[in-house]
Amino acid sequence: MRKLILIAVVAAFAAVPAVSALASSPPKKVTVGNNFFSSKNMTVNRGTEVTWVWHTFGLAHNVTVTSGPAKFHSRRLQASGSFSHIFSKKGTYHLVCTLHPTQMKETIVVR
Repeated sequence: MRKLILIAVVAAFAAVPAVSALASSPPKKVTVGNNFFSSKNMTVNRGTEVTWVWHTFGLAHNVTVTSGPAKFHSRRLQASGSFSHIFSKKGTYHLVCTLHPTQMKETIVVR
């Protein structure tokens, strides 16, 4: 019985650093302007929250993953607002604004 309790305690403590590291990643911010993302390339740790903040003047934009380990898509926003996503899967994400895909591109690498 003692052996089982000891194994359970060791296993619980072994899991704590991984969870803490995942939760302690500082958030990142990307400005969405008229036909640009303020960040073209970004590298973040798994568990990082990225927030896109709209600062546009009447043009609608969105954030859409075109390829990567997980897909997501923001709603279409015009003028102001924000959208956040927590990157929980490692890999390379290619993002665009589907309304301006040739001008608004971004790559996020998650380690």
